[in-house]
Amino acid sequence: MNRLVEFKGINKSYDNKAILSNYSFVTDEYEFLSLIGNNGCGKSTTIHILCNLINYDSGEVLFEGKKVTPNYVSYKKYLGIVLSKPYYVEEFNVIEYWKFVCKFQEVPKNEINQRIDDLVNLLELNEHTKKPIKNLSSGNQMKVSLGGALIHNPKILVLDEPFVNLDIGTTEKIMNILKGFKGKKTVFITSHQLELVADLCDRFLVMDKGRIVAELNKQDYESLDALKIHVKQFLVKEDNHLNLSWLG
Repeated sequence: MNRLVEFKGINKSYDNKAILSNYSFVTDEYEFLSLIGNNGCGKSTTIHILCNLINYDSGEVLFEGKKVTPNYVSYKKYLGIVLSKPYYVEEFNVIEYWKFVCKFQEVPKNEINQRIDDLVNLLELNEHTKKPIKNLSSGNQMKVSLGGALIHNPKILVLDEPFVNLDIGTTEKIMNILKGFKGKKTVFITSHQLELVADLCDRFLVMDKGRIVAELNKQDYESLDALKIHVKQFLVKEDNHLNLSWLG
């Protein structure tokens, strides 16, 4: 299996506080990999480094064996990115934004309209295509962001908390879309929704304080419940000395 992404001994600090420490992992082609951890563990920093949105202090990030640097950005055409706080021009409507992405990602001109039509139908945005993105619900904004990530047919989807603030119907829709990419695309996802990523992904990197503390494979567990229990052992801290008797 081909290696797509490799982090090798990455260190990253903000204001002299270590966010990632000697941080290493590999993502293979067609793998569904989830990064799991509590708030502040370094998940979003990992995503931002992978997408070349921020620099790292030391170590190496490789994409298909080539080192990622501030001057190496052409690999981004292979990424479909959905950030927890999406970047888009909010004054654009859905169609305008997707056409902007198509131009940036060099989608063949004769395919743009068909791809947009297909995504409008897939994501059930028919009634919202001419509305400014800023006026859409958070769920529909996430659909717009996902459409922008898919429209150039990337090799790898990089999804940072894509289920935040989504209703049940939208979550189910996006889960079904992602499952349809099994064996076709690589998915790298961070999420606090353990139930969802446990169902979706094959391998799990558990993070704590800027380090990977466990690497788990779904195939090693007899059930999803057994996998989730093991993950929680790393992330759930007991409050043995907490006195809340006054709340009784």
